[in-house]
Amino acid sequence: MPARDQLARQARASLVDAVRLARWAAHDGTALRTFASVERAATELGIPARQVRTHWDRARLAGLVELHGEPGGEVARAGWRLRAWDRDDSAVLRGWVALFDAWSLAYPAPAPHEQGLVAEIVEAVPQFLSVMHLSGGPVTVAMLHDLLAQRVAELRAGRTPEAPPDGAGQAQGQP
Repeated sequence: MPARDQLARQARASLVDAVRLARWAAHDGTALRTFASVERAATELGIPARQVRTHWDRARLAGLVELHGEPGGEVARAGWRLRAWDRDDSAVLRGWVALFDAWSLAYPAPAPHEQGLVAEIVEAVPQFLSVMHLSGGPVTVAMLHDLLAQRVAELRAGRTPEAPPDGAGQAQGQP
């Protein structure tokens, strides 16, 4: 697992545009609720307008910006994570976790018929990670996918009861 400071650097790099947008919005209190405010942010920050909404959502979900006031008249303010963003790795990582937590709420778990597959994949992960560790070099995605599919098939085969041989298990005198 990467070191804490390395994870924080990765999170900062992934959210760089969300941070820029949050700082821009908090500077003058602009809540990106209208098309005009989105266009203005896109122009001033050099971000395509279609991506402004995405970065805005990420900034809000990560706690970088907070909205205060009544709906329709909200004012954007810097969240505590944004205020600590450049100096506190914990704030960055907490924002990153908050974003993933919110993502899991927005995109719920798989349907019940897929939960078995999720459990099988979780059960297969230790072997999967061992192969990655022991390979000593790069492993292709195709190879990892094949290994995972093979391990899931093995797990399923191990849980499926074997069919008795023909005639076995039948009581004497029954056809």
